[in-house]
Amino acid sequence: MKALLIMCVSSLLFLSNNAAAKDLKRVADKNLIYVLNNFEIISEVKQPPLLIRIIRLAEHGECDGKPQTCPKQMLYIAVSTFDEAPEQALYELPKSFGWEFLSWKAVPKEEGRDYFVVFEVREKIVSSSPDKGWWEKSRYEIGVNPWKSYIKEIQ
Repeated sequence: MKALLIMCVSSLLFLSNNAAAKDLKRVADKNLIYVLNNFEIISEVKQPPLLIRIIRLAEHGECDGKPQTCPKQMLYIAVSTFDEAPEQALYELPKSFGWEFLSWKAVPKEEGRDYFVVFEVREKIVSSSPDKGWWEKSRYEIGVNPWKSYIKEIQ
């Protein structure tokens, strides 16, 4: 009898809580839905004067017998100052068959147009000698701040 009473009270509480429930607004922007469901922060620095996030976003799919059919990845670098009205920028690297973060090389102690956060990444590209494997890798040094950026290949 006690168990039956507890079930009845629980059911009434459940029904009263759901009676006040409302539907959430569903986002219709397909690009935003894709990005927020599939992005991965692969490294970040939260060290004043700058906040840097390196974000990888992969296409859906799989390889179909040749490396050129494999899904690609995008790499984004989000950079922001810590001010009340922060300066912010988003940089995009070209699509690649793979992006990998390697290391942070420099984080500036002060904010300014000539002070860069510097890091290294590696890109997976289709091999020029397929008999040795599908992929080769190239390394890059990247420097960013909210106002400008650079990329240079490391030999």
